[in-house]
Amino acid sequence: MAKKPTLRDVSRATGLSTYTVSRALNDGDDVAPGTRELVRAAARELGYVPNRVAQELRKNTRSSIAVITASTSNYYYIEMMKGVQRVLRSTGRTAFVADIAAEGLYSAEVEDATVRQLIQSRTAGVIATLTLSPANTRLLDDWDIPVVFVDSAPPAEAANVPHIGTDNVAASTQVGAHLAEHGYRDWLFLAYPSRWSTRVDRERGLQEAAHRHGARLEVVESDNDAESARCTLEKYLDERAGALPQAIVAGNNPMLHGVLRCLRTRGARVPADVGLVAFDEFPWAPLLDPPLTVLNENSEEIGELAAQTLTRVIDQQLAAEREGQQPRPRYTAQDRREVPAELVIRESCGCPAP
Repeated sequence: MAKKPTLRDVSRATGLSTYTVSRALNDGDDVAPGTRELVRAAARELGYVPNRVAQELRKNTRSSIAVITASTSNYYYIEMMKGVQRVLRSTGRTAFVADIAAEGLYSAEVEDATVRQLIQSRTAGVIATLTLSPANTRLLDDWDIPVVFVDSAPPAEAANVPHIGTDNVAASTQVGAHLAEHGYRDWLFLAYPSRWSTRVDRERGLQEAAHRHGARLEVVESDNDAESARCTLEKYLDERAGALPQAIVAGNNPMLHGVLRCLRTRGARVPADVGLVAFDEFPWAPLLDPPLTVLNENSEEIGELAAQTLTRVIDQQLAAEREGQQPRPRYTAQDRREVPAELVIRESCGCPAP
């Protein structure tokens, strides 16, 4: 089936901006009669039929953005949203969360439906905390909706799209080096699926550290929710006849929750029986018994940077529209950056109380 002509096709045929073409087709008062007739003739020749629903949606003032998450049970997102909201408050914009893996299970169908709903509602921009499919990334771009990826990589086909995150290889290497300082040589990394792109770099950093320090690293993958993490660790330990590794690294908050439940059921003591380190800081980590050693990614700062980047791109689009230009998102190399992570040492890894 031939591709249906679009407003951009009319724009290319006439050499006019999409803004001017749209105004001409909708009898805008600020369009000269000759220009209006030129646009209508081109539309007739191309067979373009205006989408009235889309035109109404285009009247949106770009006042809200969507934050696409994948399981809000991860405290990382809560801290990140603080940074996002702090920046947006000064711009008069608001943010809402679209969770496409509320139970920790990713669904491509839910992702597709969510992206289309965001386009229909004329969302001004998107902050995505996991890698969207190439097709959905293109679709948002086709509708001039800018995207900033947070703690996740953009699709390889969209390498120019902004990305704000952590150097997870360096951060994980730091975790491994600390485990080696304790003399641990048998490590377990309880990891979430690689659909979340940070998993790959975290595993790579731990593998490099294990190789450097003569340790053995075993990677066990779980679905991204606490109950799956608990069951996965239970099965792993049963296969080892209940023998614990010397140290466990929990890949995120849901993985940590599952680990703690499993260890409590088995009567295992942290750190006397097994050292424990987790990714992502949360407010009550120092209140656990023992206080938890964590890799703090400073997600609040990452949220601020993502919102600042998105705000700049949206403001540039609005300025382009006022000048009758096509409001294409404009990205720069500075829109892709990494925030240093910090290993917060407490007692769960085996360090003494301060």
